[in-house]
Amino acid sequence: MAKNKLRGQKSRNVFHIARHNNFKAKNKAKPVTTNLFSFFFFVNNVNKAFVNIQKELENFSKALSLEPLQKEPIPQKHHESKPVNVDEAVIQL
Repeated sequence: MAKNKLRGQKSRNVFHIARHNNFKAKNKAKPVTTNLFSFFFFVNNVNKAFVNIQKELENFSKALSLEPLQKEPIPQKHHESKPVNVDEAVIQL
């Protein structure tokens, strides 16, 4: 610490006074029109893509409703129920 005290205070920046006038300019809003334009362009492209997809889905669903699918019944096997023999079950246990 003693070494730092011997050096003394650092000299102020030469351009400190010149920069002082521009201090308020830094806080002003910066133009973002270029970023907004690219953002809106992207959003419009995505919206157009979704509209096209919705139209295709509507046409696809209309085509499905016009041609009803004929389902074939699944053949089911009927098992004959045999009477349960309790005596044999008891013997096996």
